Amino acid sequence: MHLYRRTTTTSEEELGQAVPGATCQLVADSGPSFSGRFRYLVLDGVVLTRLEVDQASILTLSERIRDFSIWHLFSSQCSVNGNHADGDDLAMVRQGDGATMRSATAAHIQSFALQPTLLAEAPELDLPFGPSTAPRAGRWRVASSAARQRFVAQHQAILRQLDEQPELLESQATRTALRNSVLEAIARLGEAGAFQPDRVSVGRHTRIMVRFEEVVEETGDEPLSMLEICRRTGTSRRLLESVVQHRTGKPPWGYLRWRRLWRARALLSRPSEDTTVTEVAYRLGFWHLGRFATAYAATFGERPSLTLARATGRIGRPGPADFRTKD
Repeated sequence: MHLYRRTTTTSEEELGQAVPGATCQLVADSGPSFSGRFRYLVLDGVVLTRLEVDQASILTLSERIRDFSIWHLFSSQCSVNGNHADGDDLAMVRQGDGATMRSATAAHIQSFALQPTLLAEAPELDLPFGPSTAPRAGRWRVASSAARQRFVAQHQAILRQLDEQPELLESQATRTALRNSVLEAIARLGEAGAFQPDRVSVGRHTRIMVRFEEVVEETGDEPLSMLEICRRTGTSRRLLESVVQHRTGKPPWGYLRWRRLWRARALLSRPSEDTTVTEVAYRLGFWHLGRFATAYAATFGERPSLTLARATGRIGRPGPADFRTKD
């Protein structure tokens, strides 16, 4: 099987949906706008991906990963499961596990995976990163920067070439050559390092964070009490606060508020005929319109009424009338 897809979007939700095999919750963490790209290549049991975001972001990957373990190489100023991702680290997400990523600026994640069928049907390849070398989630410490640089260069070159010439995948000869290049780079990367499993607590905290995100998604736009969140995540307030703060840099309430502000921007940017700023604010649990407008302006550099006016094609500077309720 071979497949290549590229997604470029200004929607965090759409970008998260483009990632196959898992549910991704992506929340921009700074700046008034967002854009991202995701590339996905499958070559007969070998998978390459590259995720790019143009600003600081928080990403939570659910536990719905199918078929294989995935290894991620992060750009600088990223943390994975609450711990800094060194330049020579490969962070692993196993089948059935989740993960959280936080970037302090624009970031990219280059990933690869080897499907179990490839490892089972072709033992002669003697490939690293198989199930026997990684019984638990953790990091692969790459001692050789040359192996890492070679893999990164090869990874980027292949995806860039497919952007320009997607017809390359139509030829069996070029598919075989591409696959051989990928396998060689992966093998050299594995041979230059060793696996170090995560602490047991990392897995437990990841499950708490994943469940926290699931609870937020399940409830939609309805605000939840802290008691209800704790009960549905199966943890205490103190532990939940510690995990969310460590993974996102924000306490639970601050993180939820941030997500609701971005949700408000999405609703105001793609309004229905009867959308008003007041209706959106109350719907998302912002009970004080003035404070909502102030927080929105501090986050996005404009008042919510201006976002709505632009989306509906109205011209003119926003005023107090923009906070009117529906008739």
